[in-house]
Amino acid sequence: MSSETIYARVPTAMKEAVDAYASERGTKLTGAVVDLLGRGLEAVADEKSIDNLRTNLARVTVEKADVEAELVTARAQLATLANFADRAGQRVGTCPNCKKPITGADLFAVTRCPACEQPLTDLLAPKAGAVSTLDQREMLLLLGALGAVLGIAYLSTKK
Repeated sequence: MSSETIYARVPTAMKEAVDAYASERGTKLTGAVVDLLGRGLEAVADEKSIDNLRTNLARVTVEKADVEAELVTARAQLATLANFADRAGQRVGTCPNCKKPITGADLFAVTRCPACEQPLTDLLAPKAGAVSTLDQREMLLLLGALGAVLGIAYLSTKK
């Protein structure tokens, strides 16, 4: 390896620091200066890379926060959907034809009694004077859960 000579005037404090560095490592002053100068040049060369890493870290940190917020929202939506699914499986009344129990899913999704295939649409809007066989409390709970699901569906279209 060829070598060149550099003459430089440095402040006394810097010279003392380089002397201390050399003695801590058991090297000569020239070796310490070469080591420190090499490290300094490497650090200068790496500055752009470090800046890029910092920029990427900041971007990824923001993205992580966004994903975590979306995860919280998704978990809340999932809990709402699970509540609706649970409510839809609950008994909400009896079939006016065969008197077998019907669930919210039978009433709103299938629209027929699972036992006798009777249409259940009359339960939602009974004719004048007809007695409803729906459990009003269970029906209101199911409708509340359905409203929450519809609200989630509406809000998810607004993103």
